[in-house]
Amino acid sequence: MYHYILQVYPEPHKEEDWAAEDDFIDRPGLIPIADHVKTVCDRNSAIRHLEQWFHAHHMGTFSGGAFVLAPDARSHYFAGRYPEFRRNLKALEAVSETQYINDHDYVEKLLSDLVSSFSTCRDSYVMESDDPPVPFDRFIRTAAPGVPYYIGAVMEYHC
Repeated sequence: MYHYILQVYPEPHKEEDWAAEDDFIDRPGLIPIADHVKTVCDRNSAIRHLEQWFHAHHMGTFSGGAFVLAPDARSHYFAGRYPEFRRNLKALEAVSETQYINDHDYVEKLLSDLVSSFSTCRDSYVMESDDPPVPFDRFIRTAAPGVPYYIGAVMEYHC
């Protein structure tokens, strides 16, 4: 399955400054689950797709190659996910000392479920300027609403 890696800047940048496939070749650990990373074939189509998703999920506005997160974007994006996180947390809290000591696979799965319900790593990633990519969940949690994010490179990765 393919997912996007979106590079964003606090102001517009020239295309020659954007990330490229070569930036990922010597750094395979940037997105550990990625088989390979490449530049999207049709950047404009990818941005239109993102813009449509943005509007459908009430995340904010798009204009002139940039997007601005709405003040309530986080609430819209994470709507319905907190109950799953709480269920996974309760399941982990119910682990006995005996299970903790003797049932590695079970406890490891509970931990994985908890982490996945907090931040999905098998989804799109965002690179702020030249910083390493972070999962879209993390970007949404830390991005500033009302601030324009100008889109640079649009890459995709396969996992």
